[in-house]
Amino acid sequence: MFAAADAVLLDFDGPVTPLIPAPANLEAANAARAPMLARSVALDDHIGTTSDHLAVLRWAATNAPEALPEVEAVCDDAETAAASTAEPTHGAHDLLARCDQVGKPVVIVSNNAEVAIRAYLERWSLTSYIAAVIGRPTGRPDLMKPNTHTVNEALRSLRIEANRAVFVGDSLSDVEVSRAAGVPCIGYAKTPRRGDELREAGADAVTADIAELA
Repeated sequence: MFAAADAVLLDFDGPVTPLIPAPANLEAANAARAPMLARSVALDDHIGTTSDHLAVLRWAATNAPEALPEVEAVCDDAETAAASTAEPTHGAHDLLARCDQVGKPVVIVSNNAEVAIRAYLERWSLTSYIAAVIGRPTGRPDLMKPNTHTVNEALRSLRIEANRAVFVGDSLSDVEVSRAAGVPCIGYAKTPRRGDELREAGADAVTADIAELA
């Protein structure tokens, strides 16, 4: 499936790098909550305790839109700071180099900020391997995956049909958006349990090692 695809849509956090691992993820979520707490916004139990800063961002867009620009800026800053120290997922850089070698374009499709993704790519001298970076739309968390917006943008940038690409991602939302957009999906599973979850969600294939794709 991977070899037959004309292009690769690649999630960033996970398949390329574990961008904000614990405990830094909780620090990022706390920072994202801070602008709303400063405005005395009442957070529900989940948003008040989650370590997922993107969940906080989504919630802010609907429940505290007046704080959204600041919450978004905090998330951008946290991800960009993380990109300055993030280490590669095993095999990820080899995969990018191999795709470049065989003329298979790669587009990063991520719910992370474009500025953070580009900071990571520049730090590791990977920019030339990437055809485009499609990060989360500014001011529109509702268009993040599993909404098909970013995947469709990637396909338009490549000028190919969905069934000629392959999407590589590690989350259930990656599988969901792939199925919705009609793009074959390879799930990246760091644990056997996640592999089972990705298969149950409808991934066309699952790998435990990005290096296998290279």
